[in-house]
Amino acid sequence: MTIEAIYNRMTEAFISDPVVIAKYELVEGKTFNEQFSAVSIERIMFYDIASSMFFNYQAFDQHAIDVNNILSQKRAHTPNWYAGMAVKFQYGYDLVEDTDTYDNSGLTEEQINDSRIVKFAAAVPSINKSILYIKVATGSNEAKKPLSENELTAFKAYIEHIQDAGVHIEIINAPADEMYIEMDVYFNPLILDKQGKRLDGSSDTPVQEVVKKYIHNLLFNGLYTNAKLIDMVQTVHGVEFPELKIAASRYGLYVDFKEIDAKEKAHAGYYTIKDENLRLRFLPYDQ
Repeated sequence: MTIEAIYNRMTEAFISDPVVIAKYELVEGKTFNEQFSAVSIERIMFYDIASSMFFNYQAFDQHAIDVNNILSQKRAHTPNWYAGMAVKFQYGYDLVEDTDTYDNSGLTEEQINDSRIVKFAAAVPSINKSILYIKVATGSNEAKKPLSENELTAFKAYIEHIQDAGVHIEIINAPADEMYIEMDVYFNPLILDKQGKRLDGSSDTPVQEVVKKYIHNLLFNGLYTNAKLIDMVQTVHGVEFPELKIAASRYGLYVDFKEIDAKEKAHAGYYTIKDENLRLRFLPYDQ
């Protein structure tokens, strides 16, 4: 459910209440937005509540995904098993002989966590199931990066040790796929200016921040969608509605950006976007 759908459901119920109709002297047949200005407390309140509910829905959806991933990782030798084993790799430590486990006795929790340099992993079978691609990255959620050459060499040796006989594995350890976005953002001139800055001075780049947050916080090897991007921009106070002109990506040695048709998963498992590739045109919305 989108923010707008939640907002419309709440406001329709609100203006249908006989007590509300009498108190506000509402006109039958007119919508909520037609009877309450963009800067009214009621309109801002309902939009903030709708935004909060939307993020709660997302949180519950993510929780369900996380639980399913934990359960699926319990099944050995599936792609998810390999992804689970990838993040258990400990750089600089040897496996217990003839096992796929480490002897961590004598190590602190901090030492164990520091040695687990693969922070993100996903295992994806090829279409014909002949190859299992394991995508990996290190770093933080908003600053993912590839393993170093030495780290990658050690990780490959680890995978060769734990993999099943006959399974052909290829490691994808690549810089983030780059994104390019063009968008028209229709804004409320009482809240934002023509550069998209908040008039109250609280932020100069509220829309840019939300776009980057969505892109950088996608699940590793998660699905990017144009629809979700638009939903995220709509959460910015002062944005009336965005119009996505183009969303495109590129990876590896490719020079040209390829337009994204509704949805996509990053080749590297994660995306990034440079400031010069985030092109927003701010247009005042005239009701």
